[in-house]
Amino acid sequence: MPVDQRDLQTRIAASTPRDTVRGLIFNAIFDTVEQHLGKAAAQACDPTGKAHRTDFFSFPVADFLTIIGRAVDQLEPELGSVDRAFFEVGYRALANVFGSTLGATLVALAGRSPRAILGQTPTAYRGTVSYGERRIQFVGEREALVTFSRDFLVPPFHCGVFTAALEPFGVKGLEVTGTQVALLDATYRVRWEA
Repeated sequence: MPVDQRDLQTRIAASTPRDTVRGLIFNAIFDTVEQHLGKAAAQACDPTGKAHRTDFFSFPVADFLTIIGRAVDQLEPELGSVDRAFFEVGYRALANVFGSTLGATLVALAGRSPRAILGQTPTAYRGTVSYGERRIQFVGEREALVTFSRDFLVPPFHCGVFTAALEPFGVKGLEVTGTQVALLDATYRVRWEA
């Protein structure tokens, strides 16, 4: 089943020219498509045909949404569902951030603590997008509730981000769930056993 175009177009219509995403997050889309379907498929997602953006430049979220919609439609048959395709792009987005100077700084500040890296969520998002607000509340030693306000991506994307953030710390029993509470608002519960 392809991407819900009505939902996607509503998200695009809600954006303004001030709502931007760093190029390295765009590149996560292209990297994911290329990994699963090849370079030509990645280029086909991009209206410019380049399948690349400059990592630390900022580009309109409306363009990002258009490209990720195309990419997810291509990835869905290979990955089994639209949600899994969004998850994989989100996972790759965090991998790209961890490979950047920003990511190296965040990891250094967190040390070996999954809780500390999760606590960096608002800072990490501020470094990669110009819009929205993220708040984190720890509701247990190994559980957090993260609230996103005015964020343009769907929950499976961010579930991929959180999974990629915590897996390198060797957590066991990781569970990440996202719930859309309004068009641009969602809550995420992140928990792990050890």
